[in-house]
Amino acid sequence: MMTAQILLLLVMPAIVLAQPRPPMRPISLEGCGRTKGCFAMPEGCHNGPRGHGDCDGIFTQEMEPGNHNNVRMELFGRKVAGWVAVGFNVNPHMPGTDVIACQSDEEGRVTVKNLHNFNYTNVMDDPNNIAPYLYDAEGVLHNGSIMCQFTRPLATADDKYDLKLDVPHHVLFAWNINGTAPAHGPLMHKHTSKPIIIPTLVTASEVFFNNVTEKMIDLTGCGKTKACSRAPQGCSSAEECYYVYTQEYNEESHSVTIESAAMVHGWLAMGYNSNYTMNGTDVIACQMTPFGDLVPVKKLHNVNHSNFIDSSHDSGIGLERAEGRYANERLYCRGTRSVRPIHGDEFSRDWGVKSYIILAANINATAPGDVALGHKHSYPPLILPNMYSAMDIFNLNGTKEGPPDYPLGYEPAPAKEEKTEQEEVESPLVIDLTGCGKTKGCSRAPAGCASAKECFYVFTQQGDEAAGTVRFEMAAFSEGWIAVGYNFNYSMNGNDVHACQLTPNKEQVIVKKTHNFNFTNVADSPDNIGLGLENVGGSYVDNKIYCSFTRTIKPITSDNTSRDLTVKAAIILAANFNGTAPANGPLMHKHNGYEPLGLPDVLNALDNTFNYNATEADAKRHQLTRTPGRSVV
Repeated sequence: MMTAQILLLLVMPAIVLAQPRPPMRPISLEGCGRTKGCFAMPEGCHNGPRGHGDCDGIFTQEMEPGNHNNVRMELFGRKVAGWVAVGFNVNPHMPGTDVIACQSDEEGRVTVKNLHNFNYTNVMDDPNNIAPYLYDAEGVLHNGSIMCQFTRPLATADDKYDLKLDVPHHVLFAWNINGTAPAHGPLMHKHTSKPIIIPTLVTASEVFFNNVTEKMIDLTGCGKTKACSRAPQGCSSAEECYYVYTQEYNEESHSVTIESAAMVHGWLAMGYNSNYTMNGTDVIACQMTPFGDLVPVKKLHNVNHSNFIDSSHDSGIGLERAEGRYANERLYCRGTRSVRPIHGDEFSRDWGVKSYIILAANINATAPGDVALGHKHSYPPLILPNMYSAMDIFNLNGTKEGPPDYPLGYEPAPAKEEKTEQEEVESPLVIDLTGCGKTKGCSRAPAGCASAKECFYVFTQQGDEAAGTVRFEMAAFSEGWIAVGYNFNYSMNGNDVHACQLTPNKEQVIVKKTHNFNFTNVADSPDNIGLGLENVGGSYVDNKIYCSFTRTIKPITSDNTSRDLTVKAAIILAANFNGTAPANGPLMHKHNGYEPLGLPDVLNALDNTFNYNATEADAKRHQLTRTPGRSVV
């Protein structure tokens, strides 16, 4: 019996008990600003016996010892039984943010997740893997507070959603006090309070300690090292003034940093123009989002009295270290750009040339980060009394008290005699017809009309083979929309359509990218009405719509409805007299029963030498014309 027992013990496999994971070490602020980068809130919070002390929120980053391709991160949120998250974005806003979140479930377990923001919606990077590319991730929920730690490579194989953390970026910190959710899936609830954005751009290897609120705008150099305008007289800080504007030139980089602040809850804008008018103004604006959480910095331009984002792909094109903030009932805005416009930027002015500086604001007009300003200024804009370049230094003060009727602090400078409000005349977007048949393709009516203002309608295209783009211009009498479509046959079904539509208030012309499914017009992208279009402009003057835009000759990767315009196609023009519609969405009404015009030849985007004319009678009878043209089915 004893022998059997001994044999049994000999053949049993060895059992190794798993070692319990050591408890998570408290997050320490020791080394912040020296060996690791840290954010802690509220201002002045400090470590306690267990690490967190009296801090309500903490984020730390530190390069992994012995492996500088990885970064170790820590998150802490006090009394956040839902989730705490950190985000990384090259722009200071939520859309496009690379997110890592620590979320508790109903059983009190904490899961570390890898996500991204699509506009303002949170989405899992990979529904089948909640934490791809995260290592040594752990989290705990204790007394209603979440603490978690994890390691992430500087660069992952997911270049679609994961930001390379060695690229300068903003860090966003957000939390929800009770948004528990299952382990698999996105964050179930929005942040409880507006996210906090670390105001300076950093990389994962940088050390910082953003525990003390810095002055957003420093006025000590006004009139000495930087140019300033402010009100009322004698105010000494952005927090004390009704409004502040500064510009500071950097000779080494030949760039200029502009700053502005005002007591508004909508948007704040700075414009530059060689004329004493809004039309043609080069604009930088900061606008609060509808959720009041972020303040994106936008680069825009004015056509007549409507503003447009310079680039539909990058609302902050040409700007560096751009940041916006809302605090103390004030909107703060800052951005740096080169004095001369970057290559390909046709809307920005050369700030080495003297311009009028125009300041404007709206007290409550919020809008998403990737669209133009949604509302006009609440009060007359302020135009500084003289013309200045980026290199000039000045120190202007408003009135002693600053009338409350003007949130910028004092009444605008008196208008120049040659540019009074009564004498200023809206002018249409300029369409140059001198190159028709030589450097650009054109179609117009009646025959011999010499300008878009004189013609019943105009359509031009100018392909640039080297740039891979084509520029389009259109004008026609309409109080609804005008459009051009491309198809491999003279049919509406399957048309690739670019349209310019008047908004219901007739104050703005929106350029839209749509397509026809059978005889129904559909927006290519409900989230981006101008998908693939750049340098858009539009105006509505004397019952005529004018517009222009640029697109790539070959469709962009994400666009599966646009045609390849290197291939010859039928070009079809159409219009609606009164089909106004909101900015977002397809064309709301069909053409008014008039037969669309099909140009007589199939053409591609590089055909820059056609020049078609129609008779005056046909143009009047059919709005655009039938002859010369082709029947459209």
